[in-house]
Amino acid sequence: MLDLVIIGAQKSFTTSLKNYLGEHPSVTAHPQQEMAFFTDDNEYKMGYKRALSHYYRDITHNSGNKIIAKNAILYTSEKGIKRLHEHNPNCKIVLNLRNPVDRAYSAYLMEYNYVDVGFPFEEIKGIAQKADTSYWPFNLFIDAGNYAKYLKNIYKYFPKEQVMIFLCEEIKEDPLKVCRQIFRWLNVDDAFTPEIKVYNPTKKRGSKLYARLAVTLLKRSPVLRKTASLLMPTHHNYKVGNFIRNLNKTNDTYAPMNVATREYLLSYYRDANKELEELTGKKVTSLWNK
Repeated sequence: MLDLVIIGAQKSFTTSLKNYLGEHPSVTAHPQQEMAFFTDDNEYKMGYKRALSHYYRDITHNSGNKIIAKNAILYTSEKGIKRLHEHNPNCKIVLNLRNPVDRAYSAYLMEYNYVDVGFPFEEIKGIAQKADTSYWPFNLFIDAGNYAKYLKNIYKYFPKEQVMIFLCEEIKEDPLKVCRQIFRWLNVDDAFTPEIKVYNPTKKRGSKLYARLAVTLLKRSPVLRKTASLLMPTHHNYKVGNFIRNLNKTNDTYAPMNVATREYLLSYYRDANKELEELTGKKVTSLWNK
């Protein structure tokens, strides 16, 4: 049974925090970037026992270890949150939050790297105004930044004392303080010091052709998946995808967001940020409105 889950938000140091916590000798984390069990209908149908074997098979389970997981989009899925509650109503929840304007752009760039979007980010204004919930870019880039809306869904299933919220600014300023706060919450030794580094940064892609080929191979090629399963256990297949994608990463970063687009998004999220501040007591309105 999972003791703690980092449920989001995407591009908000969720991978880094999961890895920091997982270094603790009394904590067990999965090596994959995401545990999709609660949000993937096919995985969920196969049951938690199969998921435990898939995500944690290669990690030694010491007696009494706290088992943690991470899914950076789980906070946006009420169905997934309900499933987590049914799995363990006493589970501890960690929610990392980033300025929704910056999160939107970072999420866009990540998908752009994988050739999943074919429009410039400046078109995000029209997508926001249309508010089409059947259109995945609206859900992923825009609506996922309406944190108060999703936090209220979380509180329907988990009491506030089981939900710990961190702003990215807090994690960047003192990641060890954040880790030790969570270690104490988990009742493990909070004197442990994990290695602090940034995991999964968004870097500029190299070849668009290579990116398109990688997506084709990884998502649509049964031959590659079958070959990978012959070469290594299925719970290690994520390493193939990471290796193929990382070959196309450069050391360059993308240009900053267009100023006019940023101003529009700052205005778009102003009321949502105010509501979030009222829900959490986190002073985000002054922090994120710039």
